[in-house]
Parts: sequence; C-alpha cells; structure tokens
Amino acid sequence: MKKFILLALIIMAGMQTADAQRPQNRKQQTPEQRVERLDKKLNLTDEQEKQILAFYEEYAKEEITRENRKEKMEELNKKIESVLTDEQKETFSTMGKNRKRK
Repeated sequence: MKKFILLALIIMAGMQTADAQRPQNRKQQTPEQRVERLDKKLNLTDEQEKQILAFYEEYAKEEITRENRKEKMEELNKKIESVLTDEQKETFSTMGKNRKRK
C-alpha cells in the first residue's frame, strides 16, 4: 500500500512539472502594449501610433474563430503596413519573418 501511494505521488509530481512547462497561460497583450512594442522597434510618429492603436482595438473587438484567425491577422498587418514608411515596412516585415520561425 505504501508503494502504491508513493508511486501515485511521484506520478502527480511529474504531471505538475510537465504541465508547468506548457505556455498555455500566456496573457494576451493589450492594444496599447502592442503599439508600444511596435513603437520601440519602428519609432512610430504620434499619428501612426493613433492609427495602429485603432487597428488593434478593432481587431481585439472582432469575434475571430480559429479558422479565420490567420486571415484576420494578415488583414491587420496590411492595415498597419499602409501607415508605415518604406523603412518601417522593411523592419516590420523582418519582425514578422522572425515570429514565424519560432
């Protein structure tokens, strides 16, 4: 009986460790946090920040299913690119490629 309890405890401890390594509890960034992150990388103007913040807020309010999440994200990225300069677009594109590799 003692061996059975000990074995059960070991299994439960192992399950907790494995579960703790999953990134499922990742918090979503707010639209403001996303714009702030982009501003650090792209040196956005105040007008660009306002426009991109509006894009992110609109995106956050939408009911997005798993099936069309990629499509909606591509639309959002196109909207963001529409207000960027050529140099910023290049950096933004590089950021997207780096994200896809992970």
